[in-house]
Amino acid sequence: METPFFSVIIPAWNAATTLHETLDSIAEQNDPSPREVIVVDDGSTDRTVQVAQDHSSHPRIIRKVNGGAPSAFNVGIKATQGAVLAFLDADDLWMPDKLALQRAALDSDSSLDAVLGHSETFESPEYPAEAFVSLRYKKGRYPGYLASSLAVRRSAVERLGILFDETLRTGSFIDWYRRAVAAGMKVTMLDETVHRRRIRPGTLSRRVAGDAPAGMASDFLEIARRAIMAKRGDDDGERGG
Repeated sequence: METPFFSVIIPAWNAATTLHETLDSIAEQNDPSPREVIVVDDGSTDRTVQVAQDHSSHPRIIRKVNGGAPSAFNVGIKATQGAVLAFLDADDLWMPDKLALQRAALDSDSSLDAVLGHSETFESPEYPAEAFVSLRYKKGRYPGYLASSLAVRRSAVERLGILFDETLRTGSFIDWYRRAVAAGMKVTMLDETVHRRRIRPGTLSRRVAGDAPAGMASDFLEIARRAIMAKRGDDDGERGG
């Protein structure tokens, strides 16, 4: 079997209604390089595993007890073989040229560790327009500081030892990105849109069964606290120099 260039990791929890379309968006990538696709089933109780098994791309499936997207990402990372890791939430989509654009960026600069791209939101079409009126989320196109827009060299992840913090139920990519950059990871942001984030009522930021708003709020507070402490450490170092 040819060694994959890209390893794609999909954390999936009760994603039966969207996973097929997500897998389609990977299968339809313009980039011809070999890739492996791993669906990490995070303790689903619906037909998520069956949907993955039935898809024509035949992704590899890893099953685990429910622990949230960060733990699913980490399980996937440890199981992959590719030179470049890419991630996609099980209800989101990639633009057809996502991998091709990011491979071109990495090929053009050997010192570059990771590539992000722009994201855009879309409202899941099975819901009526009024279902989205009261939701608060970033609309339109924006720089995609999200795991689903990322492609990162495996060598950089291994060199820096940057995995996802499994204690965070939401916002884990914000924390990962901060730690990666602080550790010296070289990252660039493409101008092109590479990722489409699906918006559905009742699912915003929910990646662990039974999550509560208070828990999500505490995660973001913890991420902010870590960022402040890291900045204070930098400032102290500058003053001490």
